[in-house]
Amino acid sequence: MNRNKIILIIIGILALSAFYKLNTTNQKLSSKDLKQTAQIAKLKAENKRLTTQQVTFENSSSSTTTSKNNPDKKAEQVAVKLFRTLNNWNADSWLEKQQIAAKYATDDVLTYLGGGQSVDNQTTAVKQLKQLNATSQLTESNIYFEQESTANEIKGIFIGTVKTTSSGNQTTNNIKYLFTYDTKQEKITEISTF
Repeated sequence: MNRNKIILIIIGILALSAFYKLNTTNQKLSSKDLKQTAQIAKLKAENKRLTTQQVTFENSSSSTTTSKNNPDKKAEQVAVKLFRTLNNWNADSWLEKQQIAAKYATDDVLTYLGGGQSVDNQTTAVKQLKQLNATSQLTESNIYFEQESTANEIKGIFIGTVKTTSSGNQTTNNIKYLFTYDTKQEKITEISTF
């Protein structure tokens, strides 16, 4: 009987040990489940916030696009297109930039900004740009307008940063222009540096 009691005690201890291990494992799993549930709730809240933010952004984008007839907005679009066209180029697209820019500015403005060269000078410039593997990119731009503008003219300031690469060397320059946008011509008609 002594032997049976010892066996029962050993079996009881083993059963308690197994029960304890199962209970500890269940507690660890419950803890992990709680952490995962908390993480899921956090992700759902973040998703809801981002969805709300996206809807707000889409609404603001649509309100911006509906104001395309706003003269300041039109002037801003033209100025951005002009300065991007003139400052985003590589040797292959360098000649085309003047033709494209003609949609956004008068000949006087384009001449002031470096256009108006003879065909020979342009051909020589392209060859040199190709040899130097030159590129240019407008990396930052800001446009500001005067509060009071006349009926046909809007005066503004363009401030930008241009990154130029030539023969592997990179330079960054700030550009600053005062410009006048003519609402009738829908072009920039005057420009100067400051």
